[in-house]
Amino acid sequence: MDSLSNTCNDFSRKRPSKGLRRACWECKKRKTQGFASQSDMSSHASVNSLGPDRVEEENTCARHIGERLNKLEQLFERFVCRKSSTIGASSATPQSSTLAASGPSEKESRSPPLESSHDTQSLSSIGDGILGAQTWTSPPSIRTLVDEQDKGYWSRRESIRRSLATLLPSQHDADIIFESSNGWMILDGIYRASRDIYVNRDEQSYALDMQAVAKERVVIIARTLLHLAICINLLPPEFEHARLTSIWNLEATMQKYVSTVTSLVTSSDEQMMTLHGLETLMLLALYHMNSASLRQSWLIVRRGLSLAYLMGFQRIINQDDTSPPIPAMSNAKAIWRTFVDLDRYLGLHLRLPFGADDYPLAENADSHLVHRSRINAITREAAEIDRNVSPQSYSTALALDEKLELSMREMPKEFWEVPNIPPTARSPECHAALERLMVQLWHFETKIFIHLPYLLRAHRDHRYDYSKVTALQASRNVLMRWFALRNASITQACCRYAEIGVFIAAVTLTLDIVIELGTREKSEVKKTKGTDFAMICRLIAEMEKLANASPREKIAARSALILKKMLSSLDPAKQPAGKARITIPFFGPVELEFKKPPVRPVFDVDSDAGKLLNATATGEHVPCFSFIHNALWPSLEDGSDCDLDWDIVLFDGLEDRDTEGNWMF
Repeated sequence: MDSLSNTCNDFSRKRPSKGLRRACWECKKRKTQGFASQSDMSSHASVNSLGPDRVEEENTCARHIGERLNKLEQLFERFVCRKSSTIGASSATPQSSTLAASGPSEKESRSPPLESSHDTQSLSSIGDGILGAQTWTSPPSIRTLVDEQDKGYWSRRESIRRSLATLLPSQHDADIIFESSNGWMILDGIYRASRDIYVNRDEQSYALDMQAVAKERVVIIARTLLHLAICINLLPPEFEHARLTSIWNLEATMQKYVSTVTSLVTSSDEQMMTLHGLETLMLLALYHMNSASLRQSWLIVRRGLSLAYLMGFQRIINQDDTSPPIPAMSNAKAIWRTFVDLDRYLGLHLRLPFGADDYPLAENADSHLVHRSRINAITREAAEIDRNVSPQSYSTALALDEKLELSMREMPKEFWEVPNIPPTARSPECHAALERLMVQLWHFETKIFIHLPYLLRAHRDHRYDYSKVTALQASRNVLMRWFALRNASITQACCRYAEIGVFIAAVTLTLDIVIELGTREKSEVKKTKGTDFAMICRLIAEMEKLANASPREKIAARSALILKKMLSSLDPAKQPAGKARITIPFFGPVELEFKKPPVRPVFDVDSDAGKLLNATATGEHVPCFSFIHNALWPSLEDGSDCDLDWDIVLFDGLEDRDTEGNWMF
């Protein structure tokens, strides 16, 4: 600050310039307005009597100019972000008490507004106004707000984590649930848990440690709760609830797990857009599919596919595996394949479009995975068959059937044998056998989809006899494998997946019997269809037994009910009642009459469902409609065509499983 001292000395000897005379006007203002103290005026009056050595110490004008220059220098230092060096340099020079003592809040109260044009406004006030009257002793305020938001975010996440952790059952109950159902297949087929959360860190135990899970992140706890909900839903009918100590109601506990995870975790795309998040969505879709809520499951699968698209899984699946493989990429490929498999399965049953292309597989992939990918490629073309059924499209159906036969021959002969599944075995070998059985069921069900429209036309046109024979044989193969699954006592997971195909196969066999009795002699039908009739009766008995033993067997209960209604049309005692109209999942509404082939009725606009089309929401919930283009059935014999070429399905919600049309495959 030596330059400032010299400047002050120069001003004591020379006439100041115009710019500096404005700074000296402050002293005159103090004298005229009475702001200067008596000591200031006396010192100013005695300047001329002092010696030249004491001018620097006593001259108020020189000191005032020095302060202004000092403040101006500080202002420039602030603009170039060198505040710390300014403070260090200015500490050796005399400063006014206002600048030295004032903080940010004090400056805000002292600085005059920028609109003031008075000549005595100081450069410091102008600078403080430009800078917002702040001394930057901390980062900008926006960063402070972000920090506060982060604290609130992590506080909410911790609150959610504690809420989910309190829902976890005791280790005793968790062990019983894991060992009593075949949900253990989830740990190999759907996701691979970290070794740290297994009981005793043993992956062969197929049981998770609840204490270790409670310490994990939110998405891991949510994934475990959905895993437990699926296991509870898959408990065998003979399970003894008294063995549990902390779970009093299995149904309420299962619903609590699902509803809490859905509202707190899976509703957030941020948490779901991770590998563990997609695994959680996959478990939620499986839960709804096992509960026969296919529409809800389809929505979840499509959401999972959308998030996977954003994460680039459609490109990862086309990349070759590295050596050694990267676990994250391997998991991503497995998740993508599972979502595509579920999308093809649900889209074919619901007559909805598919959301992803076919995926490639490595050359050394398991045989059941290879064949499943081949079926998925054929499924896309099979979905178009019942949308345009005609003699010309029959060649397409035969070509698809030939593709299925070729893929079947490429697999070894032992692949198609019905495996003997031990009820208690938990091993990769047992899991592979069950997966192979599931692929067999999916293969024969795809065959039914291809030939079913032509089976219903075979009694009119004998060119479709091949489709009739093929579809009936595929239906028998599906039922035989379902019986093999039921012989093993803890196979509810596979049976829930299989029961949808079993239902379609059983309805196909039943419709064929009804058509045969309506077009041929009864004695002849008994000889050719007696085995099929006995198989259907056994199936109904098994499903009713399951339904009576456990309220969780919803698919079996409703399947048995529909099959019994269809067979009741064969009873001569029902003949005076006339036509019976029932709505069959996937097949749509059907009219059954004694000694006549079944037909699909024309949609009646004046029916109860038709009247609801013009209804408006006035406080009561108006049911939703699903307009399905269904050319599965042949047109009426009288040749009358309906202007509305769609089948209507009425449902009250995605969770409805009513057999009167709402339980729509």
